[in-house]
Amino acid sequence: MKQFFRFLCVCGSVAALVMGGASKLHATEFVGLVHPVADVKFGVAVAGVVQKVQVKPGHMVAEGQTLLDLDSSTQKLELERRILIARDSSELDAAQARLKVLDELLTIAETVASRSQAVSREELLKLRLEHLSARGRLEQLMAQKNRERVEVQLAQVELDLRTIRAPRAGTVVESEVDEGAWVKPGDPLFRLVDTAQVELRLNLPLRVAGALRAGMRLKASFETSGREPMLAEGVVQFVSPLADNASGLVDVRAVFANPKAVIRPGVKGRLLSSPVRSTP
Repeated sequence: MKQFFRFLCVCGSVAALVMGGASKLHATEFVGLVHPVADVKFGVAVAGVVQKVQVKPGHMVAEGQTLLDLDSSTQKLELERRILIARDSSELDAAQARLKVLDELLTIAETVASRSQAVSREELLKLRLEHLSARGRLEQLMAQKNRERVEVQLAQVELDLRTIRAPRAGTVVESEVDEGAWVKPGDPLFRLVDTAQVELRLNLPLRVAGALRAGMRLKASFETSGREPMLAEGVVQFVSPLADNASGLVDVRAVFANPKAVIRPGVKGRLLSSPVRSTP
């Protein structure tokens, strides 16, 4: 009788293990890490001395908002000089007036020469040559004015490079610069993250990833500062065409709206369900 009860216990244990394994095999919960949709480190495009830092870590900024100003006194003077040169049209005006006078003189000389011998052929040729020279000089001055206008634009670009602006909306999380410091291209001065949307990156078995397509909607839960996880629905953005050589897992990424910044990048997210539908 004791042996029979032992046999029943063993059978029960095996059944429990089998049922537990089966439940794991059929589970649809997979864990991944949350990343911001944008995590950008950037600095200056030209070397210079920092005049003013406009933001600090924690500041939320809009796209194009000024973050830092370099000393630009030299560039402002150069822009002003280029503008004055471009606006000075005295030589061009004189060349236009001279050509107009030569036009009239040449017309009169040609009329007189056609009716009488009062104007010699040599004088007429000299006047035509002078007229051509005046026209060439006018065209040269007009081209010079075009170059001067382009130089004004280049000076403006050079001045604009002294102002560092946010490449997109987000939150400044790192600011590695102080006023008065010398900075140069290549130095990462700011780190900006955009958490209005977050990306859940998962490594899924081939049998699961094979059923996913970009545009499908998924449900997931995310760790939060509260006791209960946050449930959200997102869209599959990327399913890798490759599987990892070692594990055989496939990289899958889904994007979730995060307007109130409740989901923090770096926490874990759990995929709760299979895709429910595709986005239109």
